Amino acid sequence: MERIELMLRLVEREPLVRWCAAGTLALVWLTAAWLSPFPLVAAMLLVGTVAVVRRHRGVEPDDEADLF
Repeated sequence: MERIELMLRLVEREPLVRWCAAGTLALVWLTAAWLSPFPLVAAMLLVGTVAVVRRHRGVEPDDEADLF
């Protein structure tokens, strides 16, 4: 548990860590899209559908989930 807390504090304090994480995520996303774009398109459609349904039902996102 200490490692998780240490990483969370590091991410909160250091913007470079956030930029590296975002760059890594983008690289993984593009690599997966290069190999087979269909699962990524399906994931985007699923996330978009969930967001639209939650907005239609009036469910507000949690403030605790804010990572930045």
